[in-house]
Amino acid sequence: DSFILYQLSANLDAEYRFAPGTWLAGRLSGNLANNFDRFDYDAPSGLPRVRTDLRSYWTESDLTLPLLQLTHARRLGTELFGMVYGGYLESMFAGFGGELLHRPMNSDWALGVDLNWVKQRDFDQDFGLRNYDTVTGHLTGYYRGLDDVLAKLSVGRYLAGDYGATLDLSREFHNGVRFGAWATVTDASDEEFGEGSFDKGIYVSIPFDELMTTSTLRRAELVFAPLTRDGGARLERAYGLFGLTEGRHTKLFHSNHDKLTE
Repeated sequence: DSFILYQLSANLDAEYRFAPGTWLAGRLSGNLANNFDRFDYDAPSGLPRVRTDLRSYWTESDLTLPLLQLTHARRLGTELFGMVYGGYLESMFAGFGGELLHRPMNSDWALGVDLNWVKQRDFDQDFGLRNYDTVTGHLTGYYRGLDDVLAKLSVGRYLAGDYGATLDLSREFHNGVRFGAWATVTDASDEEFGEGSFDKGIYVSIPFDELMTTSTLRRAELVFAPLTRDGGARLERAYGLFGLTEGRHTKLFHSNHDKLTE
């Protein structure tokens, strides 16, 4: 029988800044209600199970630590930015990595590269780790074109060791809400990937500024993907330099001026 999976959870986020460019961020997540007892299917996979063990991650514990990360970011030059980070980077992987971004002021384009060593976390998402580890990273080009549509093309190595490319197209509206879609094709064969042949999905990202009276850079993101597979799986990093440097785009600054001066 088909059905829709749901989960209602409460998250507690905390952040401590040691300096303007150095901070520790953490998140505790508590399960309030779900119907995961009906989710008794483990998808077959011909690749390392970097995402298809999600049932175990969802059901092993009602209290989890999805994020505990130390980050340092700084300007390295007039148009060059750098960031290093380490810790429990997301619900399924811990490790460390770094990113460089070349982003000229008032330019519609930018170019970045990230490289990460990660190890799979225990299903209960505490401090334990499993045996699987890998290196993953991408070269990413950004271009903001007609009607403020942002195109991102990433080429590199994914969590399961496959190589390929991801195209992500999104548009942000005046209220800060962003709609987007992505598709990923890698060198994983149809037999290795399984049903679906390639990774794809749509998402909506909502700034917490629209929901709160205080200013914040945090966002809520809703994602719909027809299938969760191991091929084309990317590390879900908490921060990216392109997002952290959005103030370098004058057009975006002026479009958000009313919000900034409220």
